[in-house]
Amino acid sequence: MQNRYDVAILGSSFSGSILAAILASRGLRVLMLDRGRHPRFAIGESSTPTADFLLEAIAKRWQLTKLLPLARWGTWQQYYPHVTAGKKRGFSYFAHSLDQLYADTPTNSHSLLVAASSDDTLSDTHWLRAEVDHFLFNHAQELGVDTFESCDSIELTRPREWLLGWCHRSGSSNLTQQAHATWLIDSTGMGGVLARAAGLRANDDQLLTQTGAIFSHFEGIASWDDLQCQAGNRSTLQPFHSDDAAQHHVMREGWMWMLRFANGLTSVGIVQPSQYWKDKKVDAARLQQTWDIELSHFPSIQSMFDRASMKQPLRFQERLSRIWSAASGDGWAMLPTTAGFVDPLHSSGIAHALSGVYRIADMLLEEKHNAEAWKRYGEDVLDEVRWIDQLVSACYTALPDFELFCMAANFYFISAIDAEKDFSESIQRLSLHDVPVKPPSFLSCQKRSLRNAIEKSIHELRQMKQQNGGVVSSAGRQQWLQETRDRLQPWNHADLGNIAAQNRFSRSAADK
Repeated sequence: MQNRYDVAILGSSFSGSILAAILASRGLRVLMLDRGRHPRFAIGESSTPTADFLLEAIAKRWQLTKLLPLARWGTWQQYYPHVTAGKKRGFSYFAHSLDQLYADTPTNSHSLLVAASSDDTLSDTHWLRAEVDHFLFNHAQELGVDTFESCDSIELTRPREWLLGWCHRSGSSNLTQQAHATWLIDSTGMGGVLARAAGLRANDDQLLTQTGAIFSHFEGIASWDDLQCQAGNRSTLQPFHSDDAAQHHVMREGWMWMLRFANGLTSVGIVQPSQYWKDKKVDAARLQQTWDIELSHFPSIQSMFDRASMKQPLRFQERLSRIWSAASGDGWAMLPTTAGFVDPLHSSGIAHALSGVYRIADMLLEEKHNAEAWKRYGEDVLDEVRWIDQLVSACYTALPDFELFCMAANFYFISAIDAEKDFSESIQRLSLHDVPVKPPSFLSCQKRSLRNAIEKSIHELRQMKQQNGGVVSSAGRQQWLQETRDRLQPWNHADLGNIAAQNRFSRSAADK
């Protein structure tokens, strides 16, 4: 049957396209449908060492050699300079006070730089998603994936196998088409088509983190490092230039991201609690006014925009966090960032999506169907979303106290580094022809001793913040910080939180 497929994938972002490429390269008939059309704007642009390891493992495991250069900044620039990316040496954070110029202290108490690589060549990357997703979509097509863009009215039914119906916009005509598939994988992000067909519940309100964002792409954003050097502060240049990072400008309740690309574009977004946006009555008609007001309260941030121009319309999501009641079932599964998403604070989206690609491809290519493995995958993914939620919500709980925020951020770094250490040791044994390796649990989610230790510190942080109307005494702060350092020491491979380092950490990732 011509319209009969082994696997149908909804959505053709980077994760859907990479999964489709893997399966097609192994001889499966794959269909990929998308409501939109490439190239298109998207956020979720910042990769991490975990994402790099996963992309490398995918490329080597399934011999997709075209993907391998994308795992490092150096090889990306060597092989694909026409696909726009940005250099990401790590994470940088700067604490701003309302209506005041930014100023740091001799011990860097208002900033934090955490490296993710030892040099530029091994650096992580920011992905200009319009170009990267398009590149990976074309790669999937080259490997034989049947693709349809501009699909309206996608309908799903499943008597014994999946029946997909859609209206394909082609030129001036609309073509109604159908296909059958044994497996259905949802890579649509917020799409929800499969969730509705499977009768799932949206459990968004169960998540601790409830934030929203206003965001866009800009051209001509000034260098934060240059502005700080002009002000006499050169501390942003070590152990790497803070612009070459996922740059976070931390505000009283939220923060601003800045991700710089090699072509002069910068992705910028302001993230605040959803209630913050509700109280300000933000809507589509008032986005520019809201944006201008937010910038006006932080003069050092605003100065970066003096000669900048907006290249995309401002977009607004009042609520970013979401989670479905299940992530897998009979004949279907969701990729992780479709099953749930929390917040962009720790740049976990690309890595989490790729971890799902690896696991789903592995299961689909098994000789025998393993129902228990599919069930466990769905349970694990939802647990991972809730773990990310705990790590992220701890940072919001810590605000506006930047010292507490830095320690809360370390919960993520320690979880990631511990998993990356295990993954690095495995991937060094993986070549294009070796026996495959199994990735460690995402962000050490299943490492109970580490998770219990972090959860205990988060619980203590929340209790401390709830007392005395959120005002934390100096003695209480120092006691919690020291007890947390001691508690996490067995897993703190990069000695994060060491006071002597003065918030500058030159090594946080496992050796690549």
